[in-house]
Amino acid sequence: MTESFPIAAHGFVLARDMRAAGRESELYAAARAGRLERIRTGAYRRPSGAEAEASGPERDAARYRDLVRAVSISLRTPVFTSYAAIALARLPIVGAWPKHVHVMSRDPYGSRRGDVVRVARVTDDLPVITTGGLATTSMEFSLIQLCRHAPLAAALVALDAAFHVSRARNAPDPYSTIEAVRAEHDRLLPYHGSRRVEAALSRATTDSDSPLETMSRLVIEEFGFPEPVLQHRMRLPELHRDALLDFWWPEHRIVGEADGRGKYMSGGSAADAVLDEKAREDAIRSQVAGFVRWDWSDLWRREPIRDRLLAVGLPVVRRPLHLIVHR
Repeated sequence: MTESFPIAAHGFVLARDMRAAGRESELYAAARAGRLERIRTGAYRRPSGAEAEASGPERDAARYRDLVRAVSISLRTPVFTSYAAIALARLPIVGAWPKHVHVMSRDPYGSRRGDVVRVARVTDDLPVITTGGLATTSMEFSLIQLCRHAPLAAALVALDAAFHVSRARNAPDPYSTIEAVRAEHDRLLPYHGSRRVEAALSRATTDSDSPLETMSRLVIEEFGFPEPVLQHRMRLPELHRDALLDFWWPEHRIVGEADGRGKYMSGGSAADAVLDEKAREDAIRSQVAGFVRWDWSDLWRREPIRDRLLAVGLPVVRRPLHLIVHR
């Protein structure tokens, strides 16, 4: 028989409600048996069957959104920012979502209590929007706060996703623009963490199609390779198609592909049909001096990307850096 619990906002079962009903022992028994899972102190929910089909990063993002929603129940009119606002907008990061939630302080002072971090209010002019059904700071302000709090790689993945201009027909508008975030950044100056924001914003682009491509740019920069042209369009006459190349070094006639999946342009828009990958690669190879591809496994190890690019003749032109924290 399915247990019936009082359900609060966002589908949570709250310990305070169960306690008021004299059923607190039932709550903890259900949690021990796995029929309820604890999201944070005092907030539980039934496990979602959809999680079994989700990837690890998808499950972690869903867990974090649940944490944000659980925090929203316990605070009075919270305004979420940083990681919390980005998660509610369903923008990606790379790496694990945190175990704490950022909300705006009502005064110029920041603080932390338990899993809630209050971000010092640095301006009285703070636009508030609704994201995922909850109040958040504007996308521009939220991205700036994320850049302050997150590692460079995680922040840049979110920035690129927010700025991405899709080539698909009838695609939605981007969440924001580089110009809008930079304008907000300039408006807020000077502020603590502004250098971290500048480091991420200076590397952001509208042309990254995936988190893997964003991370690949950091690896390319880390090893001191030349900066590539992104999403270069190459005509494949024998296939009567255009190919969009993730990374293109025109001076060296070298192509880099970050995911191994074919990307095509036909009639000026993104094609839905996937051509045979072997035919695509052969058509590209016939026009270039080198063709290299890699995946997430290669990226986290780094050296395979470096070795393959060196093997096809791409030179190191800058001092190597360390930009990505190892997993």
